[in-house]
This record gives sequence, structure tokens and C-alpha cells, in this order.
Amino acid sequence: MITVKFALNEVLAIAMHAARSPRHTLHATADQRESGETVHAALWWVRDSSGTYLTGNSTHKGAPRDAFAEGHGPGEDDAAGILGGDSRLIGAFPLYEPETGACLHSDLIRARRDGHNTLTLTLDGENVELNTFAAPKPIAPYGLSTYTHSIVDLAVAKGLVLSWETGKTTHLLHFAGRGPHGPKGRIVVGARSGKVLRVDYRLLSDYGVVQATTEGALGVRAYLNRLEPGLCPPGCTAPGVTACLDLHDFQQ
Repeated sequence: MITVKFALNEVLAIAMHAARSPRHTLHATADQRESGETVHAALWWVRDSSGTYLTGNSTHKGAPRDAFAEGHGPGEDDAAGILGGDSRLIGAFPLYEPETGACLHSDLIRARRDGHNTLTLTLDGENVELNTFAAPKPIAPYGLSTYTHSIVDLAVAKGLVLSWETGKTTHLLHFAGRGPHGPKGRIVVGARSGKVLRVDYRLLSDYGVVQATTEGALGVRAYLNRLEPGLCPPGCTAPGVTACLDLHDFQQ
């Protein structure tokens, strides 16, 4: 039995593209071609020389990039050995099954709405089990530099709530403090280089919100180092930033 993890946001982007694709762009599996079964939008679990990943069964233009399993993307560990078997296609998961009314697409949307950020696939013989859960550290896109991973670890250590938005040119690591007066912003990472480019964030005061940017990896690290995201707790009802800080100081 083996379990691999995927970023739920990446899987949902693929599912959305496949679900909206014209029927003539949907590919059938070998079994579907043999049986003549009607083909519906689906997620395919695939392995090849680049790793193991989830992709859509549509050739329609504008597809997002494939969602690689954590640790098994291009240049990472080869998953062929641990997954076993000879077939390139490990499994196919219809996004909607008219016969039963089951809708995987809706289940994934609900999971994200409930705060889940990780999808797991567990392969036990010929059976595959799919689950979702909320991980404190979301799965990062493949190809990040070692320094970028250290930036993510710093954000985790600061107690920030993190979520990735994967793109073809840049990835965005959204972050937020746990209270309404906490920090909020996004770290921009080059998709090809895997390097931190800048951080866009908000500066809160009793007079309003100011948007600011700090360029470069060293600037991003300096910004994170001086953050105190825990000053404003979840459910804080202070009327403003100053009142929130005063309340925190009083409680200390």
C-alpha cells in the first residue's frame, strides 16, 4: 500500500478545465474504448519518466499544468518503483457519474470550502482510495529552490495561514495572520526559476490600509522576520489596530 499527496488547489484547477471542456476533446481510457462506454470528464492518475501526477482527460486549449505528487515531480524521486505495475495510467476518476449521481468535482469544491488543501490517493493492490484533509503546511509546487523552501518554512514558523495559487509563469503563496488585524499578502515565486521574486502585503493602521511591495528574496526574508502575526488572535473584536495592540499588551 502506498499513499501520495497532491495540492488540492492544483487538482481543482484541472478538474474545472476538464469539466468545462467540449465532449469531443475528452479522451477515453483503453477499457472505455474497448467497451464503448460513454466518456465523461475525468481526472487521470498517470506516471511516466517525469514523475506521477494528476491530469485531465481533455485536450482542450488552456489546460493548467499537471498536479504532481509531493516529492515525485520532474527532477524529484521516480515513483515508478513504489507504484509498481507496467501501465502508464494508474487510475481514472470520473468527475461526474450519471448512473449513480456521484460528483467528485462537487466533493472537491466542498473540501476546499471546508478548509482542506491536500488530496491523497492510496493505492492498495488494484484499489484506489481518495481523501482530502487540511495540512498546516500546504504542498508547494514542484521546482522551488532550496532558499524558497526555507522562506516557506519561515512563514510556517511564524504561524501564518498559507495557501498556494499555482500558475504557468508565477506561483503565489498567499498568507494571513489568524486574527483580523494580522498581516496579509502574497509571496510571488517564479514558476520556471523556483525563486522568490517579491512580497506584496498590506500595512494596517487606524487610518486605513496601504498596499506595499518588497522586492527580492532577502527583502522577503527580512519582512517575514519582523512579522508578529500572533499579536491579533482569531476572533479578535477590537475596533482597530491600536486597540488590538493595547489589548494584547494588557493581556501580556
